[in-house]
Amino acid sequence: MDINKIVIRDVSFLGNGRDSASIKFQSGLNVLCGASETGKSFLVEAIDYLLGGGKLRDIPERVGYDRVRIGIEIVNEGSWTFERSVDGGGYTQYEGIIGEEVVAECYGNLKVKHTSGKVDNLSGWMLDKINLLNKRLKKNKSGGTRSLSFRDLARLVIVNEKEIIRHDSPFLSGQVVTKTAEYSALKLLLTGADDSAVVAIEKNETAETGLNAKIELLDQWIQDSEDEVADYGATRREITSQLVKLENAIVSQRDYLGEIQSQLNESMRRRREVVKRREIARDRLDEITDLLERFSLLRAHYAVDINRLMAIEESGSLFVHHAKVTCPLCGAPPEAGHDDGACDGACDGDVASIVQAASAEIEKIKALASDLEATITSLLGESDRLKQLLKGIDISFGSIDQSIRETMAPDLSIMQQQYSEFLEKKNEVHDALNAVKRLDKLKLQKEELLKNEGDDVSEDDGTGAELSKHVLNQLSQTVQNILQAWDFPDAENVYFDEKEKDFVISGKPRGSRGKGLRAITHAAVTLGLLEFCQKYSLPHPGFVVMDSPLLAYYAPEGEEDNLQGSALKHNFYRYLLDNHAENQIIIIENQHPPEEFADKLNLIVFTKNPQEGRFGLFPIETETI
Repeated sequence: MDINKIVIRDVSFLGNGRDSASIKFQSGLNVLCGASETGKSFLVEAIDYLLGGGKLRDIPERVGYDRVRIGIEIVNEGSWTFERSVDGGGYTQYEGIIGEEVVAECYGNLKVKHTSGKVDNLSGWMLDKINLLNKRLKKNKSGGTRSLSFRDLARLVIVNEKEIIRHDSPFLSGQVVTKTAEYSALKLLLTGADDSAVVAIEKNETAETGLNAKIELLDQWIQDSEDEVADYGATRREITSQLVKLENAIVSQRDYLGEIQSQLNESMRRRREVVKRREIARDRLDEITDLLERFSLLRAHYAVDINRLMAIEESGSLFVHHAKVTCPLCGAPPEAGHDDGACDGACDGDVASIVQAASAEIEKIKALASDLEATITSLLGESDRLKQLLKGIDISFGSIDQSIRETMAPDLSIMQQQYSEFLEKKNEVHDALNAVKRLDKLKLQKEELLKNEGDDVSEDDGTGAELSKHVLNQLSQTVQNILQAWDFPDAENVYFDEKEKDFVISGKPRGSRGKGLRAITHAAVTLGLLEFCQKYSLPHPGFVVMDSPLLAYYAPEGEEDNLQGSALKHNFYRYLLDNHAENQIIIIENQHPPEEFADKLNLIVFTKNPQEGRFGLFPIETETI
């Protein structure tokens, strides 16, 4: 069976009146690195959102963008682009990778909600492309099953900055009620076999056990929720009131932010106009200077010509009135005539005509010289006026530029920071309100259970799914090989703890290490799953996105968690280049990869510097300030 792979070709944010924000990827290793707070982690969230994830986080830079696209290639089959509103909902599908194109022909529409066996939704469409459509997952110990969704796979290949440092198993979300289905999804990838053959146990056989387990589970959740609500230190009414105030403040702040932005844009427009006027005036002044230099030369030529003609006029007059002088035309002596061969017939002796012509030419040149002087005077006057105009323009430019730099730009920055803080606080209050609602719902569920003891409401407290030790040993060996290739410290005797559903490395549970080592080992597990599936020709999406796997290099929790100075970073990138040229690996990091690998991978750098390279995920809308 041919195993299809997915390659993410690009992600683009679009909005009316906004410059598009687009990132392009390629097969093999892709590294997005650079400064913090530039949208790197938000891009990971966007990829997850575009592949069926929940609500997209609201950040100030996203304001004005209403659509987001992802270009996907199914290797050996074709390419498509999927567009989704940033507010959720379904997808518009286009054939081919259209990137930032404004006009494109719609190929069809896909729903966001997964429906078993159907390809009219993104999940089913993607599963069909990688030969995993119509697969069933066991969801509880009673044998109940549900349809495999692409979301079951997405969490195994898209690892955000929070997931990568979790203490829990890389294969599980930490939610008790989904534990069985999540482990069943892992079993499906590792064996190729789903749970279609599982037969559910009759309800009356498990009703009593299920009821007790459910109540026990609810009690645990209620206790956890009560502790969470207590941490917020506010009642539901207080939280709701605070949320309303925050939402009003956010609306007001957004309006004020828009007003400040408009004022800034208007000032920058005026500054551009002033700069343009200054350029026009300077160009004209340069032109006048050039003309004056040329006219000065012309004036000198006129003077030379007049002097020459006056000499001719003077000598000719002497000849006419005093015949006993040398002929000014041919140089014949006065005693010789013009008809006796003294000048070889070259002169008829008509000096009077020559004098008259010279006089006329002198008057003509004087007229031209007079016009030239008038022109020079006019140009000098215009030059003086332009110099005065430029002084005024420079003053105007300085005033506008100072206002932008010292007042408007700082005000806008402060307002954006305040807006961001309001959004962050709103999310915190939302979390508090959700915690209160969750607690109320859990208490209500428990009351209903106690009233209806005959109902079968059992949920599993374990996974209820099994994997053969041989498969787990093979997976463990794959992870161990990766860690050893990276020169991870003490990467010996890696095995899978079936109770914790996680790996033990050299006798120490993976999840008990510092967050830096948890991140790099999580990366090894994620890559190990990909390599295992491909080694045994098992279906897998074929790509991996990981945020901050090398955290131990720049944010270790302690000395044991610190990998600075080791060769692991170098080996990490070398391994990916050598072993995953045919897969797509997308790494998000703060630090740059080793310079020697820069030309061997698709390197994208966010500088957070408007004067150098790409600032961040979203372009800067205003001019450089």
